[in-house]
Amino acid sequence: MNYDDFHVPVLLTEVIDYLDPEAGDIVYDGTLGGAGHTVEIIKVIAPTGKVIGVDLNSQTLSTATNRLKSFAGNILPVNDNFANIKNILLKLNIKKVNKILLDLGLSSFLIEKSGRGFSYLRDERLDMRFSPDTWPDAHEVINKYPEKRLREIFLKYGEEKFSGRIATNIISYREGKSIETTGDLVDIVKHSIPRKYGKHRKGNPAKRIFQAIRMEVNRELESIGKVIDDGFEVLEKGGRMVIISYHSLEDRLVKTRFKELEGICTCPHGLPVCRCGVEKKAEILTRKAIFPSTGEQEKNPRSKSARLRAIEKV
Repeated sequence: MNYDDFHVPVLLTEVIDYLDPEAGDIVYDGTLGGAGHTVEIIKVIAPTGKVIGVDLNSQTLSTATNRLKSFAGNILPVNDNFANIKNILLKLNIKKVNKILLDLGLSSFLIEKSGRGFSYLRDERLDMRFSPDTWPDAHEVINKYPEKRLREIFLKYGEEKFSGRIATNIISYREGKSIETTGDLVDIVKHSIPRKYGKHRKGNPAKRIFQAIRMEVNRELESIGKVIDDGFEVLEKGGRMVIISYHSLEDRLVKTRFKELEGICTCPHGLPVCRCGVEKKAEILTRKAIFPSTGEQEKNPRSKSARLRAIEKV
């Protein structure tokens, strides 16, 4: 096995430390991607341990499975949404897992090779679906959603200051012809942001809009919330859940859900005894999000926005 075949995984040392896999563990890797984390996990849990490797994109899953063929006895590949963890385990006849890992970053394959319009640096048809079996796609969102809904999506998921201007200009553009490609969309966004603001922005001015559309198309926040709730139910006592997120909305959701699982007393301040009956179900292992080291960020610029949080079921 040539380990150079695997993509460079983000926060690899920290993932292994906080996930703490052991020989014989059943690990649910809900975002198999390039399998960089997976191969390191298998090294620890082999020979009897199993990784349930889930990916919604069939091409990504096929590539990762082929790379892991030397570990065929340790990997159970599944083409599905990671949020469907209960149904996936039911089909595999597995009741509980010891560890859960989610790396919520967009895989290099989807950005560079899928041709589905995930990147604002390529002129491709608007799609942005992780799986071609889901609907709507980005083309439908941009060309059919009303102005008010577009503005809401851009503001909620992209935290875009000029959501209103961008949504208005999209409506104006599509009155003449449909918006077919990522290049069309990037041009609209660029012309919607006042020049005096655009020159001070880091990165492409369309970055936030592409993020917002992708999250809408794939219902990403809903899936994250569901996999945390359902995943925790099928996690063995003493098991751990580790999640790497890449922007504030994801991280905020993970942080909130983890705090709820740890138990937050809602009694009025000053009561000598808790009366709300809150139950502590987990121990938060990361009081603050864990970020990549400066060295890792220099070697892998895509890791700069990554942040890791972890809990243990009690």
